[in-house]
Amino acid sequence: GSYCVNFHDREHIENYKHPFPNPCRFTPYHCSLHEQFILEKNSRSLSDEINQHCLNFAHVCVFGRNCTDNDPLHWEKYIHVPRSLCSYGDRCKKLLEEDHLNSFTHPNIRDIRLLCKYADECCDRHKAKHLTKFRHIITLEDSGIVRYYNLNQNIDFVQNQKDTVERVRRYVQKEKWEPLLSESIPQEIINWIRAVRPVHRCRPELFESILLHGHVMSRDYMDQLKDPVFVATSVFQHRELHQIKYLKEKQCSKDAKEYIQALVIEEFEKAHPKDRTIADTTKLDKKSYEAYNSKSRNELIKNKEVLLSDILSKSEMQIVKTKAIEIAQASIKLHANPAGIGHPPDKELGTNRNVFTILGPHLGHYYGDVFIVFKREILHHPDANFSIQAATSYASGNCFKLRPWLGSPLASKEERIKFFHKSKLHAAIPGYEYATALELIALTSFESKKKSMNIDLATILKCWLARDAHQSIEAHLPQLIPLDYIDRIYMSQNIFDLLNSRTREFINTTFKHRIIKTSHVIELDHDGGTFGPKPNSKIRQEYQDFVLKHIMDKYDQLDINSISRPIQGTIITIPATDFNDPFVLPLTISQAYRQYKIDHPQISNDDTVYIYWQTMNGDMMLTLANEEINIGEQQPNLRCLTCYIAEKPATKDVHYHENVSYLHSGRPFQHEIVIEEQRYATASRSFFIGCNTDDFMTFCLEIQRSTGRVILSHSGPNSIYNHEQICATFSKFDFDLNQLNFVHVSSGAHTVPIRNLIVTFEKHSDLHPTSDSTFDRLSTSSAAPVLTTTKDTTDESVVVVNIHDTLDTKSPSFFSQVADTVGAVKDKFIGLFPGGAPTVLTPCSDGVNCLMQYSDRAAMHNSTYSHPCRFSELCRDHEPHLTHEPHKVPRCDSDRNCKDLCNPIHRAEYRHTGLPDFLIPCRNQEKCHHLTDQHRIRYSHGEHIVKPINKTHGKGSSSSS
Repeated sequence: GSYCVNFHDREHIENYKHPFPNPCRFTPYHCSLHEQFILEKNSRSLSDEINQHCLNFAHVCVFGRNCTDNDPLHWEKYIHVPRSLCSYGDRCKKLLEEDHLNSFTHPNIRDIRLLCKYADECCDRHKAKHLTKFRHIITLEDSGIVRYYNLNQNIDFVQNQKDTVERVRRYVQKEKWEPLLSESIPQEIINWIRAVRPVHRCRPELFESILLHGHVMSRDYMDQLKDPVFVATSVFQHRELHQIKYLKEKQCSKDAKEYIQALVIEEFEKAHPKDRTIADTTKLDKKSYEAYNSKSRNELIKNKEVLLSDILSKSEMQIVKTKAIEIAQASIKLHANPAGIGHPPDKELGTNRNVFTILGPHLGHYYGDVFIVFKREILHHPDANFSIQAATSYASGNCFKLRPWLGSPLASKEERIKFFHKSKLHAAIPGYEYATALELIALTSFESKKKSMNIDLATILKCWLARDAHQSIEAHLPQLIPLDYIDRIYMSQNIFDLLNSRTREFINTTFKHRIIKTSHVIELDHDGGTFGPKPNSKIRQEYQDFVLKHIMDKYDQLDINSISRPIQGTIITIPATDFNDPFVLPLTISQAYRQYKIDHPQISNDDTVYIYWQTMNGDMMLTLANEEINIGEQQPNLRCLTCYIAEKPATKDVHYHENVSYLHSGRPFQHEIVIEEQRYATASRSFFIGCNTDDFMTFCLEIQRSTGRVILSHSGPNSIYNHEQICATFSKFDFDLNQLNFVHVSSGAHTVPIRNLIVTFEKHSDLHPTSDSTFDRLSTSSAAPVLTTTKDTTDESVVVVNIHDTLDTKSPSFFSQVADTVGAVKDKFIGLFPGGAPTVLTPCSDGVNCLMQYSDRAAMHNSTYSHPCRFSELCRDHEPHLTHEPHKVPRCDSDRNCKDLCNPIHRAEYRHTGLPDFLIPCRNQEKCHHLTDQHRIRYSHGEHIVKPINKTHGKGSSSSS
């Protein structure tokens, strides 16, 4: 009845009669016509298109089970999904958690909250009062790409974790320490470990260089800045250059790289001794002598400036030139005075390729007085890890004295370095908090000579603040971290004033509320001081104490249950690679199995594997393989299970269209062939219907190893409205799922953020919210099977709308007013389709150029005339007034990166992945004043398109990416 949760299941809707009309394909989150409808108080000011749409198509009621509207027509037109009630009601402590708000019903909070017009730029998105009213579209602004170098290759973190726990337990028993009460660690310690951020310290000059490069850098990366070729590459990867559209095109990209390289070499030559050229030290190909010949180089710079100026704007050219020169100069300056302590063992330990941080209060005053606090997410990157005490304490052997449970000191440095790698921990591994807490408790107890494991968090932090930074938790982060991952910056005002004016302006613009400048006037010419928790200078001590107190107070204020997006497992944002470069994760299935078996010893070898992860936008693969995929080697025995999630469908389009998502027993590199030849084991084109695609979406891959059955489905809030499952069963003789061990992720044509990826062996009920099956349905009627269903053919138009911060205040008769307004049109329209079956339609003479089919009179016109579907034969929702003839045209080489996507003629002549063949004719035609790409990519403006256009010659746009 009205509470049916299977409304997006086409087979269910066709087989059973419901009190509501056919559901809108964009409900509940993405129908902008309905959003305008519920926000407008006066029905007479709404267009006929909006009124007609909301009468002819059912939508999910935003109040769900809490709806109090008594208008009979409301109950005829709306679906009331009975979400489960939050058991805490108005005392809920998770009102800052997006997934929780989207999964459960709360008093006085809409199930489907309004859309905030400020999206993720909203300053109030972390305030409960605002968040309970509005949801926010999330972009990639706070999810920059952290390059992946597989720095943790061959590290078995599960074994490391197990050994860490066993060493402490054996020592406690041997020394007869007081054991943990109830064998449990205080929750406050566990919560602190889950919430604490990595902190980096540096000098002002290094900080200035970090801002110019756009990354916090490892010592190894900084060492490579000696080479101008490396510096030029670094310039081209700068975030500001990434935002220049035409630099993504092949020829323009090539010209820009040569231009940048010449500018960088020019700066290096200026700084080089006159009796030598950089040709003696650079990695440049010496055959290209013009690269370091001053005359040829100046000529190249001028030529490239002319070429690029024809494509890039004046401001874009200035960005390219300025960044190249500034970063080159900063690299030269940085190399003349390298940062960090630079211990010789760092290279032997491999930590020179990491950014050094302290996981907690950082007392390393000798590194500098600028504090950089990173976001927690960076600790979950596959290249990150951490160790109890500094890596150098393992190389020197000091760790064995400070933590006697590690055993007897190892004789050789090689053995000690191996032991360091076997002591590393990773925040993505389940149970890391317990192992870390045991170490901290044992270290604190040993230092304070308590001989007890019953230590509280306050005691741990008190001892922490009394020891050198090298004796706390040292976190080793990826070697290149974008500025997006900086959570907060601390510096004194006089250090800030020391920076140049451009840097100060950049800080104030970029970090706004994320920088704290203190009034301490600290010495600018200090020598760093000696090891120990306190600097020699009194004012620097006061400054350090102030910053550390502020950081620690912030941790104390953090409620682990009220984090907007809780963090667990692996987090990585991967660049577009066309599925040619899979990234392997630090946890294999067999390692996850060993970890799980510690607490669940009865588990069977062929039990079901569950892999959960969140991603945005789609167009990504999760690939399981029996070997680690290596694109540089032939792997004849490689077997893969590929799970592909298509790019999310456009929500501002007229008709719903979705690309195929699939399961395939093959390699990720075969993607295009798999799609074109439909080689997949199973697939779906309705995998996103009903989902909120503006935020992170949660998926579950279920692998039943005993039966060979694999299921891909939604978990999290979207599983309430989308019950689609992509299922396939593989024969054990052809494809043994038990052999799959390595987990890889890869992306297609776009950057893909992935977070909270975990491997487990039980279904997580909290990740599978459901509707309330016990909800009292007294006001509903039971569904009865029918043979046919009336198919409504009214056009599902969608328009752009800004949602204002208002609530709808409709009277119960609002829907009735709408019905009166369009009733006559509706009756005439329905009368044209006796029995729900449309008559034979006459092809409209205007074809795809017809303005009537999208106008307020579309219902009447489309009941008489047919039009070519914008998606041609690729359409999955065959509307009766649309025809679906094959559109035989080649695919554009530039595909989604094509610069002619706004050209209706080019769009009709060449195909582009996920985009319609034909644009919507704009009602204003040549008089239209909307010149934005967002508008022109959807609408045509008087260009006459003839259908069909069966062209087979040529390929693609005039310029490719």
